[in-house]
Amino acid sequence: MLKRKIDRHLEEWKENKNHKPLIIKGCRQCGKTSSVLAFAKKYYQYVVYLNFFENPHFQSIFQDSLDIDYLTMMMSALLGDKAIFKPGETIIIFDEIQECPQARTSLKFFKVDGRYDVIGTGSLLGIKGYREMPSSIPVGYETVIEMYPMDFEEFLWANGITDNMIDMLRISLKNETPVVDALHHRFQQLLLQYTVVGGMPDAVQTFVSTKQMDAVLQIQRDIVAS
Repeated sequence: MLKRKIDRHLEEWKENKNHKPLIIKGCRQCGKTSSVLAFAKKYYQYVVYLNFFENPHFQSIFQDSLDIDYLTMMMSALLGDKAIFKPGETIIIFDEIQECPQARTSLKFFKVDGRYDVIGTGSLLGIKGYREMPSSIPVGYETVIEMYPMDFEEFLWANGITDNMIDMLRISLKNETPVVDALHHRFQQLLLQYTVVGGMPDAVQTFVSTKQMDAVLQIQRDIVAS
């Protein structure tokens, strides 16, 4: 599992006792779903997961009432034993929430109800003309975080570079002193690799695991094509 900076944001969100439903938006394939699911499984006893892109019929849950008891009942009907709702112990994940505008509208009701934590992930949210807009965006009832592909520091973590080594580089930069030759050479090599591999997690993980650039190139092509 790749270490991501979003992980700390998720932990801080949970630590805030008055947190609102969370929206994580960003381009497709930047790691939103993987990070959210890993966080949910680590900090909650029960995870209720709905992917509106893979399962468009989930949108029917929100067609009638947005009462929380009604919504949880409908989720239980469609998901069976995968949907267990216990106040304070269950997190609900709405993946690709842009495909179901009413699910985003429901975030206001989840916040007012307060029994369950909710995270939505979305691609191209707010892009005019891309998808039907929610009947009511829950302004004041949601927190929005932007997630990006992996930056160079995250790429360094993936390649086994420790925070201590990164701090050494920062200190040298601040003090304008030379970096140790061996460390300089390694960072220079990694920077060149990063410019070729990029920051999409699938490509980075493949590079770290195999060091096969042809496999990385194929992943990049697949991402662009999709």
